[in-house]
This record gives sequence, C-alpha cells and structure tokens, in this order.
Amino acid sequence: MQRIAYQALLANPQNVAAVQARKRDVERIGGRVEIAAPTTVGMVLVLLELPVGTLPEQFFPGIPFYPV
Repeated sequence: MQRIAYQALLANPQNVAAVQARKRDVERIGGRVEIAAPTTVGMVLVLLELPVGTLPEQFFPGIPFYPV
C-alpha cells in the first residue's frame, strides 16, 4: 500500500489532543501517526502517513497538514 506523508507543527493543545484521539482511526485504514515531544516553546511536530486517495482533512478538519 502506497502512502503519502504529511506534517503539521501545532501550538494549540486542543489540536494535539484531536490528533491523539483519531490515531487509531488513521491506523485502521493503514495510515500512521507520529507525535513528537513538545519543543521548549510548546510546538508539537506531527507526522502523518495516509494511503493514497485519503486526505488529512478527512480526519483532522481545520488542522494545517502539509505534504512532506
């Protein structure tokens, strides 16, 4: 299965919690979510891999993911 990688740099803890809450849903369709530890200024890097044809907006509307 081919996947496309995306990333987001999040400052809002609610966005980070939303990603954590949907992690199993992403994994269920063959995707992957990786959440890095917060930086010293509170930014959190999120790496997302989704199967081709699936977009981040389907799981995380309003969270700015960009192709890597």
